Amino acid sequence: MKALTRVPIFSYNTIATTLLIPTKSLEIKFRKTFLNAETLFELESILAWAATHTEVQSLFITSYGEDFIQGFDPVELKELSEEKIKKQFQKISTIAQSLLCLSQTVVVDMKKGTRGVGLELSLAADIRIASSEATFCFDHLSLGLTPTCGIFSFLKTFLNQNVLRSLLLSGVEFKKESFLALGGWCEFDRDACAILTNIFNQAPIARMQAKRGLYGVQQIVNQQEMEIEKQIFNATVHSKDYTKKSDFLSPSEFKDKVAEIRN
Repeated sequence: MKALTRVPIFSYNTIATTLLIPTKSLEIKFRKTFLNAETLFELESILAWAATHTEVQSLFITSYGEDFIQGFDPVELKELSEEKIKKQFQKISTIAQSLLCLSQTVVVDMKKGTRGVGLELSLAADIRIASSEATFCFDHLSLGLTPTCGIFSFLKTFLNQNVLRSLLLSGVEFKKESFLALGGWCEFDRDACAILTNIFNQAPIARMQAKRGLYGVQQIVNQQEMEIEKQIFNATVHSKDYTKKSDFLSPSEFKDKVAEIRN
């Protein structure tokens, strides 16, 4: 009888999870293009399980279809209250932080591209792979939002700030060369199975301690920056520009709105 190599685990609506037995990996595969509250709940639950199962050596995060996560659904986003949108983005920020803290090595397949919080989530992974034709975009500002998953805090020291400023403030789509210049190292056109096998062949204790050495101290240093990042996002959400397609609030209108609340 042939030994099982892939074993489905859990039963979720928006994410498929499979144990890859030969490499002791957990495959986390998004079923939908966009993130929503249900997906975040499911992902949070999966990562909480992974935190208590250190026998799993790696997490392989991928998706169905040709592209990786394209951010939050812009239609759903416009219907959310200020409180709900703050909660959702705070949750994805917590998830991104957990990728740094988990004992497993986290591998993300960005496929033919990702944008918005999907891009931020990818930058929080330990290893990234993608098609050499992949396209990326920091599209936050055009949606009336700012990054809130570590770009201004716990991921900041890993990224080239000159390149980040250009890509974020211009909102242009960019490809392989700019992604590498950003500092988000990626293995383009690399076989995921080979990477997971390499991780499996490493000594587990050495691997876990190495990850702790890479991220452990930095987590303490970034607490203040994380709070500032949160404040920036909350102030942006207060403008309610995320509910619009155009005719965004002017600086003077925003100032008057803030003054009304204070009074």
